Amino acid sequence: MNVARTLSETWTLTTRMFKHNLRSPDTIMTVLVMPVMIMLLFVFVLGGAMNTGQTHYIDYVVPVVLLLCIASGIAYTTLRVNQDVSTGMFARFHTMPIARSALVGGHIVASVVVNAVSMAVVWLVALLCGYRSHAGLEGWLISLGLLALSLVAFSVMGVAFGVTAKSAEGGGMYAYLLMGLMFVSSGFAPTETMSSGLRAFADHQPMTPLINAIRDSQQLGHTSGSDGWVAVAWLVAITVVFAVVARVGGRGVATRL
Repeated sequence: MNVARTLSETWTLTTRMFKHNLRSPDTIMTVLVMPVMIMLLFVFVLGGAMNTGQTHYIDYVVPVVLLLCIASGIAYTTLRVNQDVSTGMFARFHTMPIARSALVGGHIVASVVVNAVSMAVVWLVALLCGYRSHAGLEGWLISLGLLALSLVAFSVMGVAFGVTAKSAEGGGMYAYLLMGLMFVSSGFAPTETMSSGLRAFADHQPMTPLINAIRDSQQLGHTSGSDGWVAVAWLVAITVVFAVVARVGGRGVATRL
């Protein structure tokens, strides 16, 4: 099957997922409202008690809120993939002359686009709440590049969980695990304020270097230390590993069904 046909089929399945998202008020509310509410809570309710040095707390917390926005959207990606598996939709697609990569590719592309739009809306709300970036061209390229890689990596991971999970509830646990890593990181408070054991975990899990790199690129115009490269390494590894899991899982679905 040629590349042009595969891309066309992927886009067709992507538009199918766009329609599912637009017809689901619950999806729109959760993807947009929850991250905004978390940001407002931490900035206006708890922010006054936070000590982040010279950085205004809203400038400090926005990077993790943007990642939480992605994680919220990925929960629905996982759910919809698992629904396609459990309802037999994947089985029907497998009986048609459709590229196997298009089946998961449609979910991944739709997830990336929808979550990118929701993230832009959350960023606009942050600007209205007082968020200010000090990044030049280099800083913006780093920030947007890391967020783009995050969108792809988390979407691929969500699809992999959706394909392999035994139930929608099991697949949905992935998003909560991802959110848990974001809360136990440098996203909401410096890791220096944590106990030694918790700080060791927070400093060496993938969300902390990613958040630090996005924050530094926005406030300093560049990344400090090795956080940027460590974040890229984590995101690339996540993408490759879970792309393989999604592909193998997709084949397993075809075998079971």
